Amino acid sequence: MKESRIRKRQIRSAFLRSRQGPIFLAGCCMLVVWIGAAAGLWQGGSSVWDDVLTVGFAHLLAGRAISIAQGTQIGLPKWLIVLIATHADITATFLIYPLFVYTYENFFEGRFFQTRMRPMLESAEKHVSGLRRFKVVGVFFFVWLPFWMTGIIIGSILGYLLRLKTWVTLTAVSLGAFAAVASWVYAYDILFTWLSRIHQEVPLVFTVLLIVGVIWYRIVRRRRERNGH
Repeated sequence: MKESRIRKRQIRSAFLRSRQGPIFLAGCCMLVVWIGAAAGLWQGGSSVWDDVLTVGFAHLLAGRAISIAQGTQIGLPKWLIVLIATHADITATFLIYPLFVYTYENFFEGRFFQTRMRPMLESAEKHVSGLRRFKVVGVFFFVWLPFWMTGIIIGSILGYLLRLKTWVTLTAVSLGAFAAVASWVYAYDILFTWLSRIHQEVPLVFTVLLIVGVIWYRIVRRRRERNGH
């Protein structure tokens, strides 16, 4: 038991000293900044602090479609939704990307990689051949285009598989995330404006149905993955 704890501490120490360590620490700092900003708004008496946390957590847990729809439905300014969603995207990437690279290079057969990281690797591998000749531009558009499984984290893994430099990969996916979020925000703004003309509560109903649809989609997908389909 004691040897296991020592081994885990050694692995964590080696990870933080690796070239992926500073990226992970930057992601931790970004997470602290986000929570600290919400705490500062709360301390200052602003009612926006809970929206900042809600939209951010929704983005991390459910994706940009739900978080942006929620932010638009509750009436947050478009620039604030873009800021929160983009910050959440980049934070998640700076936390997960270095973990993926480190475990892929050092613990490929390990349980953590096989259970947590391998599904993302397999998802990214499906797109490598099609984007190989486009390199940076391909990664950018992959993250930007608003389709399922074209998110920033899979995009960053694509950049790694395409052997792009780390800073090039992170820059490309960060810009792609900003473009994607901005596109979603303005598209939802147009859609919600149109829906509100039908009835004031229609945007809320749409948001609820969207959440239910995304949850149902993920449940079905996981069941198919477990059954090997």
